[in-house]
Amino acid sequence: MKYEKVAISIILVSLPCLVFEALLPAYTKELGYSVFQLSILFSVYSFSGLVMRLVIGKISDRFSRFLVLCCALLLYGLAYLLLAEARSMGYLLAARMVQGAAGILLTISAVSLITAEKTSFAQGLGRFGGNRQLGGLLGIGLTFYVFNRSDFLEGWSQFFLISAAFALISLICVVFQKSSYKKEVASRSEKAVYSPLDKKIWFLNFLYCIPVRIAGVLVIPYMMEVYRIDMGTVAFVFLLPMLLIAFLSSAIGQIGDRLGYKKTILSFTLIAAMLIGILVFSPNLTVFAFIWTLYQIAITAQDYSLDAMFVKGVPEQAIGDFYGRFMIGTSLGGIIGPFIGGSVFELAGGKAPYFICSSFLTVITVLVWRVIPANGKSEREMTG
Repeated sequence: MKYEKVAISIILVSLPCLVFEALLPAYTKELGYSVFQLSILFSVYSFSGLVMRLVIGKISDRFSRFLVLCCALLLYGLAYLLLAEARSMGYLLAARMVQGAAGILLTISAVSLITAEKTSFAQGLGRFGGNRQLGGLLGIGLTFYVFNRSDFLEGWSQFFLISAAFALISLICVVFQKSSYKKEVASRSEKAVYSPLDKKIWFLNFLYCIPVRIAGVLVIPYMMEVYRIDMGTVAFVFLLPMLLIAFLSSAIGQIGDRLGYKKTILSFTLIAAMLIGILVFSPNLTVFAFIWTLYQIAITAQDYSLDAMFVKGVPEQAIGDFYGRFMIGTSLGGIIGPFIGGSVFELAGGKAPYFICSSFLTVITVLVWRVIPANGKSEREMTG
């Protein structure tokens, strides 16, 4: 099955993917929860992904990618149904666990399809990210339509019920594509050797995810605290990076393919460190939105290049296991980052986490310069 055949399903299941991080802080505040409790919900999402990544890679290499994709869409529908009914921390935690499992299943299946097409991996990741962003943009429009016709709590339930319905439609669309799916049987004797450089790239990815999640999780609470804004204004701040990344993801992915992965990672990490450091000195919300947009583009370019460097030379038959292991670092960083950010936010104020994030990214820039060779990495060595 070609990736383009499932693109519509990925768009349909992604309606809440952008607006969710803006809605959840407002929703938990409406229910009376603290910023630290909010950070727990983000950490639980990453923990769920971590558990799934420990097993799903090998499973997806041995069994049908089609089945993995269908399970992802089904779990997304279940997660949205749970969110629609969530009025307590227990319900929210359960929904986030299911949502985290769905996220890793969808990513693994999409990465497998991208790898099978034998094209630029970074560009393919950009296409997948662009489809997710496009679905999220449609979700923003749906959000405005729903929330303008009801109070916040009722609008939350209606929005996620509609999202669950579209997740079911996306599953039906994939099922109709089953006849065009041709599974490539994995070779159980073929393995790729993890070199010392592979392990260093894995560790860099883990480190990256800590500051990125610190900044990403807290941006909404920070804006609400400093600028005293409503949800409509929050949408304004997020709209520009969403639009740009949705339509430029493929081009952003090509930056690493053309410039070189090390140069791209090094330069955009340094840019991100500077941008997130000056973000808190924004004199008004317009400047804040502009800097945040540039930061998001820099982090996206770095992310695509690091992922592409790691999977270079991996055969499609083994990509599930390899990429699954790589993304364990993403989940670990996603657990640690929100916990650190939420704790520092409560103890030292809203600006402190961003200074930590900037310092963290600066240190990572030095590590990238020291541990990654100038020419990136060679093809993977295979063994039987």
